[in-house]
Amino acid sequence: MAKYEESKYVGYDGTRMFMANWLPDNMRPRALLVAIHGLGSHGGDLSTIGEYLAERGIAVFAPDMRGFGHYSGLKGHVMKFDEYVEDIQNIMMQVRDRFLNKLAFLFGSSLGGVNAIRYVIRYPREIDGLVLHSPGVSPIRHVGRGEYMMGYVLSLLNVKKYVDSEFDYNDATRSPDVAERHSKDPLRFECVTPRFAIEGLRAAREAFESAELIQMPVLLQQAGDDKLVDPTAVKQFFERLGSPNKTWHLYEGLYHELHEEPEREQVLKDLMDWFEKRLPT
Repeated sequence: MAKYEESKYVGYDGTRMFMANWLPDNMRPRALLVAIHGLGSHGGDLSTIGEYLAERGIAVFAPDMRGFGHYSGLKGHVMKFDEYVEDIQNIMMQVRDRFLNKLAFLFGSSLGGVNAIRYVIRYPREIDGLVLHSPGVSPIRHVGRGEYMMGYVLSLLNVKKYVDSEFDYNDATRSPDVAERHSKDPLRFECVTPRFAIEGLRAAREAFESAELIQMPVLLQQAGDDKLVDPTAVKQFFERLGSPNKTWHLYEGLYHELHEEPEREQVLKDLMDWFEKRLPT
């Protein structure tokens, strides 16, 4: 069984933010996993992963990232994506202080994968492995030059006007129940400011181009029928990873949110099998 709790973490600038935790019943985890959600989402959306891993001895910490979920400030906005990198560093230190001398891993889903990649580039010695689910290193939606330049100008002016993402939950999962749940979730927030959008595009490009710098063990699980990121480009990113210890799983026919798909048991089993090869018995 898994024990669920809610806590707070302190961001790089002192802001206190929400974090969902799933812990083994005995409170003696075999390892630690910080799980970073994607665009518009929040930590609670990773409950499927949290519960599954906690029942098998891995403590999972899923923060609401700055601008989303329970965040009390301006939603869908950051000045720089480096804020996420420094927030994750604070979270890693907080989690490690709570459970000393445990292996610690970082998980990133979609845009959370971009933030996780950029984190390990800046802090390559802080974690013992990286897990990515359909990382947003190459979004399918093309941004034309005119649209980009307009966004760039609005970004420089820091205009607090939201860009409609035109996001369809049915593009994220083949499960109608999950799509409906997302649509009714008051914590979901799919709009972003021009500043966020431009910084996010830059961050995704930087993450893609940084693959060779990643030397730690990596598990990359990619949806084969992804409507939001390009599986071919993600495979190119994987092949360019500098790590000699990397594992690739492509799930044909599955949509973007692998942990919410009808076949999620196989996805989660592959995830746990990867951990088992790296954890002390």
